[in-house]
Amino acid sequence: MSKLKEYKFCDLYEMSSGISSKPEQAGHGTLFVSFKTVFNNYFLPEELEDLMHTSEKEQDLYSVLEGDVFLTRTSETLDELGMSSVAFKDYPTATYSGFLKRLRPIQKDITYHKFMAFYLRSKLFRSSMNNNAIMTLRASLNEQIFSYLKLVLPPYDEQKKIGDLLYNLYLKIELNNKINAQLEAMAKTLYDYWFVQFDFPSPMPEVLEGKGEDNNSFTGKPYKSSGGKMVWNEELKREIPEGWEVGTFGDYCKSTGGFAFKASLWSDKGLKVVKIKDIQEDYTINLNDLSLANITSDKIDKKFMAVPGSVLIAMTGATVGKFAIVPYTNEGLYVNQRVGYFNLGDKPIRRLPFLINSLNQKYFREAIFTLASGAAQPNISNEQINNVPLVIPDKKTLDKYNAILASNYNKILINQKQNQTLSQLRDWLLPMLMNGQVKVGGTNAVTQGGYPEPPNELGMVAED
Repeated sequence: MSKLKEYKFCDLYEMSSGISSKPEQAGHGTLFVSFKTVFNNYFLPEELEDLMHTSEKEQDLYSVLEGDVFLTRTSETLDELGMSSVAFKDYPTATYSGFLKRLRPIQKDITYHKFMAFYLRSKLFRSSMNNNAIMTLRASLNEQIFSYLKLVLPPYDEQKKIGDLLYNLYLKIELNNKINAQLEAMAKTLYDYWFVQFDFPSPMPEVLEGKGEDNNSFTGKPYKSSGGKMVWNEELKREIPEGWEVGTFGDYCKSTGGFAFKASLWSDKGLKVVKIKDIQEDYTINLNDLSLANITSDKIDKKFMAVPGSVLIAMTGATVGKFAIVPYTNEGLYVNQRVGYFNLGDKPIRRLPFLINSLNQKYFREAIFTLASGAAQPNISNEQINNVPLVIPDKKTLDKYNAILASNYNKILINQKQNQTLSQLRDWLLPMLMNGQVKVGGTNAVTQGGYPEPPNELGMVAED
């Protein structure tokens, strides 16, 4: 068994507050660690996105060095308090936000920064953080709480083995995320070129008549730039390509509501249910903390079971209009009420590209925000979503766009599923490695004997 030892957090790290910046300092100057960056990342990104105009004195006082731990110090809820991010390298001239606390190690042989990145986000430490947090009007992390917090750690050499192994899993997840971002950017660029600028490949006349089916049925010339015929649309007050129609999102795919699960059904076992809170910023669904409903599947209409590759959209609250693609999974996911569901059919990946990129357009987001405003709680209905105007291209052009990008979204969903599996493995491994039930071999292979198996690899459910 691993020799775990308890330490007071404040004996291992020195806590410092961040810079109190003014609005006019933001957006220019040197690199800056923001609240959002820390909240969303186990490690600070290779390249920081934010900038802050600071002096050399401030850069020295609020410096960011390898091994520094940053914690969110204030939040609306306990769940967002004390979220950590670790610097895996020095960031010369960078400073950090006043909404953060910097913990700088005052020892070199007790904590290993790559291990700490995962330990501080584990359920073990998070529960300790929440139990000691102060909840007034806002949750707040201060020196008093810091003095109460304790760390239970294995020896430094074991931390290094564990941290390096989990860091490799982290790098694979990050690589998948980068690939997905590139694939999504490609789809967005092509959408803009075809359906905003109207420079899609010009179809041959026989295509428009429904006769041409092969790859030579399109001339390859950009439609509008090459003089393709445009016609005035009175509803939009603009020109659109001849043969295209002004319809609605409901004409392409209707959004329907989820199942009204009764409060008495929520349990610690049962069917997995996607609520509004589970829809993330990056079009994904947080599968790690889904609510469970203690009800059998035969009691719920199958129309409320989300088909992988289809789309869910938040219909109420601060995140109204946020949407996500239903991931590939072997477990059924059910849609809760107040979550809109675009069911794209048996082969959703073949229709997904046009829908997801249409939902991501500025005019759709503005329409949703306008419709949802005016009440204490932002709220939209499926009918309102379905009635948002949408320019629908001729069928051949639409089918061609979806066909070109279907493989992109298939790869995106496979990567997301792999990330989910890797995340489950990471969360399972940490406590098992810490207590010695699983060991890291000399070649970074995980070895075990007579102990519970890690989560099974979820089979990839790829579409044509």
